Amino acid sequence: MNVFVKLTSYKVLLAVIIFSSITACAQIRKLTYPEDFNYQDKAQVEKLMRSMGKSIERVNQLVSDVSRSSNNKQQQVVSELIELQSIASSLSGGHEQTNQLFISDHIEQFISDISTAMMFAKTNPPDYSKAGEITNSCQECHQSR
Repeated sequence: MNVFVKLTSYKVLLAVIIFSSITACAQIRKLTYPEDFNYQDKAQVEKLMRSMGKSIERVNQLVSDVSRSSNNKQQQVVSELIELQSIASSLSGGHEQTNQLFISDHIEQFISDISTAMMFAKTNPPDYSKAGEITNSCQECHQSR
C-alpha cells in the first residue's frame, strides 16, 4: 500500500509540474517578446492560410465565370476581395512584428496587390486582370519556400 501511495503521489506531482510549466510558458512569452509583437501559432497560421486559399479560389472562379451578369459579378468579386484582404491582414499581424518572418516579408505586398485588384474591379466596366493575378500569388510565394 505504501508503494501505491508513493507512486500516486509522484504521478500527481508530475501532473502539477507539467501543468505549471505550460502555464508559465505563456507568461514567459509575454515577457520575452516586445509589446508590439504578435505571436501567431502554427495552427492559427494554417487556418488563415486555408481560409485565404479558399477565398482566392472563389475569386478565381468568379473572374473566370463568363455566365454571371456583369453588375452581380462585379459586386461578388469586390466582396470576395474585401474578405481576402481581411484574412491577409489577420495573417500579417497588422502593423506589428510577428514570428512568421517569411510571411512578414511578403504579406504587405500581397495586401497592396489585393487593394489594386479591388480598385480595378470597381471600375466601369470592371477590369478583373489584377484579380486574376492575385490567384497566382500563392504559387509565387510558396514556390520560393
